[in-house]
Amino acid sequence: MFRILCVLAYFNLVLSDPLNTYCCLEEDGILSENEALCVNPVNESKKAIRFNCNNTVRLFQKDYNFTVNDDESATIYIGEQSFLQDAGSFCAANETTNNTLKLLLFCEMEEETTTDLVLSYCMIVSAVFLALTAILYCALPILRDLQGKSIICFCVSLALGLIILAIMKLVEYSDMNLCAARGFLTYYFMVSSFFWMNSISIQILFRIKRPSVPDYGWRTFSWYALYAFGTPALITIAMSIVNFHPGKHQKPGIGLNTCWFYDKRQQWYYMYSVLSILMAINIAIFCYLSVYLWRQTFLSTHVKELRYKFGMTLKMFIIMGLPWIFEMISTFFEAHIIWTVLDIFNLMQGPLMFIVLVVLRKRVLKALYKSGCLDCVSGLVERYLAIAEDDEEIVQHTIDVPLDDKKHNNI
Repeated sequence: MFRILCVLAYFNLVLSDPLNTYCCLEEDGILSENEALCVNPVNESKKAIRFNCNNTVRLFQKDYNFTVNDDESATIYIGEQSFLQDAGSFCAANETTNNTLKLLLFCEMEEETTTDLVLSYCMIVSAVFLALTAILYCALPILRDLQGKSIICFCVSLALGLIILAIMKLVEYSDMNLCAARGFLTYYFMVSSFFWMNSISIQILFRIKRPSVPDYGWRTFSWYALYAFGTPALITIAMSIVNFHPGKHQKPGIGLNTCWFYDKRQQWYYMYSVLSILMAINIAIFCYLSVYLWRQTFLSTHVKELRYKFGMTLKMFIIMGLPWIFEMISTFFEAHIIWTVLDIFNLMQGPLMFIVLVVLRKRVLKALYKSGCLDCVSGLVERYLAIAEDDEEIVQHTIDVPLDDKKHNNI
């Protein structure tokens, strides 16, 4: 049964053109027992069925009940669950002239593809760079302020999500309980990384009207952690209840027959909808911040610092959010090499995040330089740091007056 469900979840990606609802027209005869051919038993003529794959699989009605609907879609019943297959993604046929042996014909999913391997290795590379970023931020005390701790949690969440997802693709499994655990953990950490991205945006929003004093404590961070770790946990628990509760409702399918969502419908219901809401909130925050900060005519170090952190957070959002937007759009189209390239870019977020959060952030380079970690390239680092001032440097006389007070007092 698991193999059949894998085929049903995959067939939309391997069919290039819509098929007729029925594999063989009346004049073409019946379906061949061993090949994807229509055979006319009268004149022994053969006609190939259009499938963009080498191997096909057959779902017999005597084993799995199914019905072909009026809109040329098919409903397949497996136990208490029903799965709707889109029109043009299968064909129905008979293997006998008396119409007694009915079946559906699909493309067979390959056990392992080059694309899956490439994507899995990209996930691992990305996770390594995210882990390296988190380690550097943990090792340097000056970076462990409120935003730094949030960046650490963001990197760790995204890295764990990618690692578990890569394991799901690379390692075979036989225990569906372990399969379910991996699926729900991947979902939790992926969604949690988006909540941490949202938390970092909210932090910059709140800092507009507050003194720009670095917060190295744990009290404020604990509230953000409760939001960014707790909310995804509640969503994941609720989804697991829906998933394992008996009934014919729309279930995610994680751990029931596959390790991940059954198809794109379930992925939109339970994952993409949440991510879309978070990205919409972030975009609204960024629009407000961009207008507010660039209207400030008095360029204090506080404003410069906020502008820099806003720019850095915006880059993080683009690196993380834009590929996911394309990922969501791709669910409405057939498989294409363009979407594969975008998937690879999506999974290379780690190196790009490392560049933005470490290589291009002078505060990090200064801390690494002072700790002696960059002695081998000290000359290059000194020249880079001397090119321009660090916008994150805070001058004492600017940290005690909020922006609105500066405006009213003409400071």
